[in-house]
Amino acid sequence: MEVSTNSNNLLIGMVKQSQDGLIVLPQFQRDFVWSREDVKDLLISIIKGYFIGTFLLMKVDKDDLPFQPRAIAGLKIKDEELRPDSMILDGQQRITSLYYAITAPSINLKNTKHPYRFYLDFKELEKGNVDEAILSERQDYCNEYEKEEYQFEKKIIPFTRILYWNEWCNGYMKWLHNRKEESYLINFATDVKPRWENWIKNITERKIPTIEIPKVNSNDTEKIGEVCAIFEKINSTGVKLSVFDLLTARLHKHGIDLHKLWREAITKHESLKYISEGKFDIYGVYILRVISLIRGSDAKGSTLINLKPENFENDWIQATLYFEKAIKRITNTGADGFGAGASNLTVSPKWIPFTTMITVLAGLLWNIGEKKRDYRALEYVKRWYWSSVFLERYGGTVETNISRDYTDLIKKFDDNYYIPEIFIEAENQILNNNGYQLLSYRNTSSIYKGIMNLIALESAQDFAMADAIEFYDLEDHHIFPQAFLKRKKLTNGKPKYANDKIINSVVNKTRISKATNRKILNLAPSEYLDNDKIIPQNKKAEILAKHFINSECLMKLQNDDYDGFLEEREKAFMKKIREKIT
Repeated sequence: MEVSTNSNNLLIGMVKQSQDGLIVLPQFQRDFVWSREDVKDLLISIIKGYFIGTFLLMKVDKDDLPFQPRAIAGLKIKDEELRPDSMILDGQQRITSLYYAITAPSINLKNTKHPYRFYLDFKELEKGNVDEAILSERQDYCNEYEKEEYQFEKKIIPFTRILYWNEWCNGYMKWLHNRKEESYLINFATDVKPRWENWIKNITERKIPTIEIPKVNSNDTEKIGEVCAIFEKINSTGVKLSVFDLLTARLHKHGIDLHKLWREAITKHESLKYISEGKFDIYGVYILRVISLIRGSDAKGSTLINLKPENFENDWIQATLYFEKAIKRITNTGADGFGAGASNLTVSPKWIPFTTMITVLAGLLWNIGEKKRDYRALEYVKRWYWSSVFLERYGGTVETNISRDYTDLIKKFDDNYYIPEIFIEAENQILNNNGYQLLSYRNTSSIYKGIMNLIALESAQDFAMADAIEFYDLEDHHIFPQAFLKRKKLTNGKPKYANDKIINSVVNKTRISKATNRKILNLAPSEYLDNDKIIPQNKKAEILAKHFINSECLMKLQNDDYDGFLEEREKAFMKKIREKIT
């Protein structure tokens, strides 16, 4: 996209144009979020002549706007009354801060419940203390500051008077004359005023470099996608905007309130509410991906930004319904679930290997439901899910994999002989790969979470309570306690297990209650396994088997043979993994 640069724009001119509604924000911009200190720091930088960054503007046709416009914070003008010729893509916080200082709107700044007014102290400027020359006071406390006599006496000027500098100076000189301070009046006119005026000119005559993007037609989806991509990369507000925000602006002019749809969705769908924690900028985008998939398109951000408004609300309802179904299946610990449910029967993303997979699962469940597929489709979905988990397929850039996997599985639904790419990868990298090991995986990986999910699917019980783990506040516990392993020494006195990866391996972990974990502490397995208060002796083998500790593994455990235990338990896990991906 061609752009033009201009280093001759007056900063104060941009503020005036914003005040006149000629420069506006696209609706997707987040709110003004700077604090009083942020505004002060900007004003100091402007007065010192420091570089305050480049501004990015997009020229627009007021009769064919690509995005719904809104005025900068504090400007009392209705959005429908705006007739803009430019939109701010980067620079909102800076422009709004200067506008705030110059116009003193009654809006609160960040971290305070009060609006503030700003003042320039010439006494401090004369001393060379520019950092101390910016004063601010709550609007409800600044009546005295607003009195001209007080300003003249203290040698301060409100920023609201900066644009009326000559008028303020005339008032100051008249005040000096009335006080019979003729000598200072002459000195002010010939010496002081020019010095003060130079400080004011640092504000009123400050030129700012701007980059301008040419006008984009509201129907040019490719160019609009480019603009949104540029915005996402250069956005400097400290609050990253998502595709959700950008599409909100696109749909607004079609009468579609995306944020309202989100609020309705988390009200209606409890699992979505809990797992998303209200984060529309993440989970809202996931749902938009579902819409794109069921419409037959891909999951790329540029595609989502250009989702058509036709039938959008109905598609949103379908997407959120199946997204909820996907969450429930992933967190369900029954035979047909994926075992990622949290403790205390609540829904949480903690044990979900990749939340990005929910999009694909939702789309596939929608297709199965809408097309009335038979049982084989669900079997393929389960195989895809576990293959993705143990290949760590969704650990990086996911948009391509989302689209490819969805398309591949649909082909498989329609053609039983078709082999999806992921099935081939799973066969090559796991089924036929004797080097595939679990030992090194720790609790941040999807494989670790996948193993914990497999344990949950075995209807695992808490050791001490002999009761389903889902009813308890769980910890992922070391079966061979860390302290016990660290006590193990070689014949030369060096630690036998100095590598934390071996001690903290997923093969040495399971899920039991906090209370049971506290009972075990640093005991040797041979000690706690014989303690009826830690594990009922008459149910020992039965309980441990559900934690993938079979008879061979149990024998190693009872003999405190950590190396042998790891070998046997990894075999048990790998047997189950192969079952899941075959």
